[in-house]
Amino acid sequence: MTNKFVVKPLAIAVGVALATPALALDLSLKESNIYMKFLDGDRRAVASNSIDTASGSDQGQFTELNLQVRATLNSQVEAGFRVQSRSSAAYWSEFGFKDEDNPAKTMNSRKFMKLRGAYIQLTPGYGWLNEVRLGSNQWAMFDPFTVGAMRYIDRDNINGFYFRGKLGTVTWDAAKIVMPEYLGFNWGNGPVCCGTDDYQKGESVYIGQVLVPIGGAKLTASVQTYSDRTLNPGDTNPLNGTKLRTIFKNDVYSLKAEGSPLNGIDLKGAYYRSNAHVAAGLLAEPWSVTPRSSINDDAFKFDAVFSALPVPNLTFAYQYFNIGAGYTSIAAARRESDVLLTEGSEAAWYNWGNNLWLGGAAADTYQQVVHRGVDNDFMDFNEAPAERVLGWKGHTFVANYEIADTPMSMELTRVGYNNNWQNYSATGPLSGWYALNQDRKTNIFVFKANHTFRVAGGIDTAFKFKWVKDTDHGSNLIATDDTETKDRGYSLTVGKQLHDHVYGSIGYGHYSRDYRLGAGSYDTDKGIWSAKLAYSLGGFEFGLLSQWINGNGYPDITKPKTDFSQYRLKATAQATF
Repeated sequence: MTNKFVVKPLAIAVGVALATPALALDLSLKESNIYMKFLDGDRRAVASNSIDTASGSDQGQFTELNLQVRATLNSQVEAGFRVQSRSSAAYWSEFGFKDEDNPAKTMNSRKFMKLRGAYIQLTPGYGWLNEVRLGSNQWAMFDPFTVGAMRYIDRDNINGFYFRGKLGTVTWDAAKIVMPEYLGFNWGNGPVCCGTDDYQKGESVYIGQVLVPIGGAKLTASVQTYSDRTLNPGDTNPLNGTKLRTIFKNDVYSLKAEGSPLNGIDLKGAYYRSNAHVAAGLLAEPWSVTPRSSINDDAFKFDAVFSALPVPNLTFAYQYFNIGAGYTSIAAARRESDVLLTEGSEAAWYNWGNNLWLGGAAADTYQQVVHRGVDNDFMDFNEAPAERVLGWKGHTFVANYEIADTPMSMELTRVGYNNNWQNYSATGPLSGWYALNQDRKTNIFVFKANHTFRVAGGIDTAFKFKWVKDTDHGSNLIATDDTETKDRGYSLTVGKQLHDHVYGSIGYGHYSRDYRLGAGSYDTDKGIWSAKLAYSLGGFEFGLLSQWINGNGYPDITKPKTDFSQYRLKATAQATF
């Protein structure tokens, strides 16, 4: 929804309407909002950095203001920006200015307004160049294996230069994306641990992409490169400029094809090649987002969807995936992207062992990403976590069928691992990323069904059963490091439209984890009751999720078996204008 305003103070602040009275300026607020979040839980945990579960909080409430402004100067020129308060740790109880002069208080506590998402967009209509965007972008026009969402809380906070055009039937994209400093070699800390990378301001990812139609098919290819550079310590003469040296270089190549050779059959294939080069004499730390030393690797993916099968209402999807353990794209998506067909791990056990996460993640599925630095920061328990799938290889089969107004789906996945090896070098390129000894495999089975009963105005029901078995023999010479994890869980949800503006649901899930380590057995069971409420009134939305968790088992296998319980709640209120 877009609302237009004739507001002289805002026009004066922008300085356009009065400075150029002949210009037909269309200035509007676009999907601006006031957002409020409320957390409550019986752990009584409060975080100073941000009021979210991942930061260690289950208490508190805050308000944020987000103003999105778009100015259409003419049919070929548009500009826009957001101004948002940094308020995700500004508790209501602090009445707006408590300790605001305390240097220990974070920026998120002080309700400062911050410029975000500023851009200028041109559509000159040249044919060969029909779009130019300067500044902030979401970079969704590329591929999560190459360039993707790097920070989910501010999708448009990554800046750069984007160009798009067409040459005949070939569409091309090109971009220079200025990289966040923390994503460089050793998380941007330079050539040695905890030092300073002294040349970061101009470091960028360059990517070019072409899309070529071939009959009814489509071929897409891209090339990208990134160089992390520092000042050259060997250059001792400042009178003729300062030389640079490259300490890390990352090149990524991709080739994708998709088409429908027959009616009801859709095929997709993708190949990616990455080269990660670390300068001679340097060694990344094991915790780094970059490999410890130079490595090249590949990733493959093939998808087939069959929608015209002899059985009515039956569709079948298949995916083969093979992602190299050393595949590296420094600009790949870190979350909010899902590169695989499988649901992946059981989200009900996410972050198991942390007492704020006794109920795991309430989201239905994991997201799979190929970035070393998976981003699960600044998330709440009701959001989908991301898992790194570097090294995964295997097959996924998904069948979808509907009978008697009941959609059902079934998934079978088998995962092997490209990092199944023995006695890997303790200083090898991938040491610190993976275990030095591994012999692992994973099997996943998921069944889902939904049905709406035509009684009492309609009652929606959903059922899910999931089974995951993961085994790892570790070192083939040591029996005591063998592990086996069996996750089983089912959930049932019943929902109903309670009022024209109110929808509510209740649900119950039971989850068991049978964990074996050597000769030891550690079995855990938990039940989760959930209550959801959604209220909508014009531009106002309110949502609430409450959960009650009770279980018995081993949140920590070093301690005796114990009972555990948790109550947690998240509510949000938002007015969009």
